[in-house]
Amino acid sequence: MQVVWYLILLVVGGLLNFVIKPKIGFVYCVASIYIFLALLISVSLWLFYFAGIKNAFITAVLSFALTWGGHPGHLILGYLTIYILLQLRVKDVLADNYQLKKLIRSTLWAVTILTGSTFILATVGKAQNMAYMEAFFKASGYANWFLYFIMAAETLGGFGVLLHFKLKTGPLATAGLLLIMAGAVYTHWHNRNPFSDSYAAVSQFITLSVMMVIYYFEQQADRKPAIAATMNY
Repeated sequence: MQVVWYLILLVVGGLLNFVIKPKIGFVYCVASIYIFLALLISVSLWLFYFAGIKNAFITAVLSFALTWGGHPGHLILGYLTIYILLQLRVKDVLADNYQLKKLIRSTLWAVTILTGSTFILATVGKAQNMAYMEAFFKASGYANWFLYFIMAAETLGGFGVLLHFKLKTGPLATAGLLLIMAGAVYTHWHNRNPFSDSYAAVSQFITLSVMMVIYYFEQQADRKPAIAATMNY
C-alpha cells in the first residue's frame, strides 16, 4: 500500500501542472519547500534511529515527521518533474534558461539530500545489526563478503549522489543504487518474503528512477545554451 500511495502522489503531483499554471516564482517556492522537507526528514531519520532520544513527545514528533513528511514530498517531486519536462518541451532555444537550470538544481538538491542520507543511514543500520544481516544474507544464499560489498556500494552510492554538484557523480551513483534495489526486490521475491518487505526497496527504486530522469533534464538544459549560442553566431 505504501508503494501505491507513492505512485499515486507522484502522478497527482504531475497532473497538477495541467490544473495550476503558476509563475516561476511560485514554482521556486514549491522547490524550496521540498528542500526543507528533505532536510526535515533526513534530520528526523538520524535523530530517531541514532540519537537515543528518550523523551516521548520528541519521539512522537519525529515519528510523525517520518510517517507523513514524505507524502507532500512525493507530491512535490511529481509536480516539479513534470513542470521541468513541460518547460524543456516548450522552450526549443533557451538563451536565458538560468531560471530553469536553477529549478532543476533545487529539485535535485532536495531529492539528493533525502536519497543520499537514506542510503548512508541504511549502511549504518546494517553495521549496527551485523549478526542479523549476516544471517539474512546466508539464508538468502549469499556469501559473507557480498554483505560487505553491498554495504560499501550503498555508502559510495549515497556519497556519490550527495557529491553530484561537485563531481557530477549523480547518474553513475544512481544507476548503481538502482541495481542494488532491484537486487533487493529479487532477493525478497526469491526468499518468498511478503511483498511488504520490499516496500522500502521499491520506493527507493522509484525515487532513483525519477532522479535519473531529472539528471537527463539537467543535461538537456546544459546543452540548450550552447545550441542557442551557435545559432546566434
